[in-house]
Amino acid sequence: MLESTAIAAAGAIAGLAGYLALAPGLALIPFRGEALGFASVLLSPLSILGVLAGVIALATASAVLGLRRVAISPLGVRTRTDVPKVHWTRALIAVLVIAGAVGMMQVFPGTAGLVITIAVVAALFAASLAVLNLIGPWVLKVHARAGLRRAERPERLLAARFVLESPKSAWRQVSGIAMASFMAVFAGTGVALIDTAAGADAEANSLLATDVRTGLIITLLGSFLMVAASVGVNQAASILDQRDLHRSLHSLGVPVATVDTARTRAVMSPLLFTAIGSALCAVALMLPLIGFALITAPASLITIAAVVAAGIALVWLSTRVTRPLLDRAFQAV
Repeated sequence: MLESTAIAAAGAIAGLAGYLALAPGLALIPFRGEALGFASVLLSPLSILGVLAGVIALATASAVLGLRRVAISPLGVRTRTDVPKVHWTRALIAVLVIAGAVGMMQVFPGTAGLVITIAVVAALFAASLAVLNLIGPWVLKVHARAGLRRAERPERLLAARFVLESPKSAWRQVSGIAMASFMAVFAGTGVALIDTAAGADAEANSLLATDVRTGLIITLLGSFLMVAASVGVNQAASILDQRDLHRSLHSLGVPVATVDTARTRAVMSPLLFTAIGSALCAVALMLPLIGFALITAPASLITIAAVVAAGIALVWLSTRVTRPLLDRAFQAV
């Protein structure tokens, strides 16, 4: 617990230093025709202390919850290593929620007021994101089982086994891209809406269009930075946690290049499924609201494709950055 708390405190302080270093640049971002300024960017000292305390408390609580897997017995201290179960009922719940969300999106825009419609759309957006997190591990398990049956090379077999060992852990490595892909459809649609509005009355909507575009860029950029950090940490932790596996593979004569290819495939293959599936879910929700013509607008498609491609590139880059850890793990054995 103390180790986790100390690491979290160091990370929180480093994050605070980065926040203060970036503040001058963030203050120059234009909104409403002028720069934001330091007053809009800097939090109060009390708020900053609250964030730091919250991060440290969350890390400590996570460490405490992790201790539930430790069992003290007459034979010593051991860790229960039961494989996490992922049931097909997750898929059933997800289908029901998405179908209900699509149905409500068809009803509310035409029968409710603007405020109610916005509230319902926001609630459906949140529910859909929660469903993605629920169904993700099950989808990866099904995909990995199919890949295991078709495996003809060692790296494909190892990649499928890596995912099946813990579908939830595999999902955590790509869940950020799933969320960003889901948001990308909404962002792309927003860009198309802005273009339509600006075209109708360019002078009145020019300032609003610029501000919304800036907001979309900031949101997506922040999402992908978090994804890059999350995947990098998960990849590094996975290499360190699987040192015994690497020792066994090395004893069997498996080269490090094969393990690295399998590790990369265990991330990139699920990534493509989650990114495409998340985008399709968002499209299903947005179609009743704005229509197929707007979704397929060039500005919308370009934004969606660029966001998904950037996310995939970031994840791939994170696997390359952690390759030296894998090399050292093999050299250690």
